[in-house]
Amino acid sequence: MYDYTPNFTKSACDDETCESHEKGIFETTDADGTSYYYRGSVENNYFKFADLWWRVIRINGDGTIRLIYDGTTAHDNGESSTDRQIGTSQFNPSYNNNMYVGYMYTSGNAHGTGTSSTIKTAVDTFYDQKLASYASYIDTNAGFCGDRSTLNLQSGVGTGNVTTYNKGYIRVVESTPDLTCENTSDLYTVSTSTKGNKALSKPIGLITADEVLLSGISGGVFDGSYNHQKTSPNGYLTTGNVFWTMTPAGGYVPFGGTTWNSYVFVIGTSGRWDDDNTTSTYGVRPVINLRSDLIITGDGSKTNPYQVS
Repeated sequence: MYDYTPNFTKSACDDETCESHEKGIFETTDADGTSYYYRGSVENNYFKFADLWWRVIRINGDGTIRLIYDGTTAHDNGESSTDRQIGTSQFNPSYNNNMYVGYMYTSGNAHGTGTSSTIKTAVDTFYDQKLASYASYIDTNAGFCGDRSTLNLQSGVGTGNVTTYNKGYIRVVESTPDLTCENTSDLYTVSTSTKGNKALSKPIGLITADEVLLSGISGGVFDGSYNHQKTSPNGYLTTGNVFWTMTPAGGYVPFGGTTWNSYVFVIGTSGRWDDDNTTSTYGVRPVINLRSDLIITGDGSKTNPYQVS
């Protein structure tokens, strides 16, 4: 385990195109304490749960274990496979309003939770079909941050089609991940949780942009042809498919563009950032948290994955 802070402007993996070959477990802080996260082309974060394969993103500050879906079989780092996602989905049905960057949203409310997003509906259905019978192992207090806090302070930001840059935008551009969630209304939790908005019906969500930065996919300029980032082709999150994060970028006209859209961050086929409008269809990779008091066996390898005893 490493206690120094990596350079998040550098991609971390084993490929020669990467700027850093950092690989291992690092520590940082979140709202609940010290969090330990996996970075680079790690091969010791495989977890088999509910007869499915997952990768450990991090140990949360409260000791719960955060997992991202990785298939019905074990896959190598960077392996291109649609099995590493549960399918594809739009993030939301439209792109002409800032509300559509929300995992849940309400018209006219920058932090509303009145309506489930299209992708949330897909994730909840997956929970009902694959995880409901394992509910006793899944933590119901930890949340999922869909940070809609804004950079610009003029009136009306975050609503309608007012040009808006969410704070996740600057954290990706400047490579400065932050595991806290600024607004309680953006921390999606279930009704029994002691924190967050208590708006979820299922304890499941998506990965955040900040967790992606920690994993070894470097930050920097990301808009279309202006994307100058290094790839992370052998990072453990790279699947050969574009997939959604939970983090809004904002509502704006992108560099070189002519049309205002609502944008959420996605991760590209070779492990690189982009923003795309919320009606685009990309991969869905659910995230869950396992309880901190479970007995875990295994060493995290493909042949001996972590499992709940």
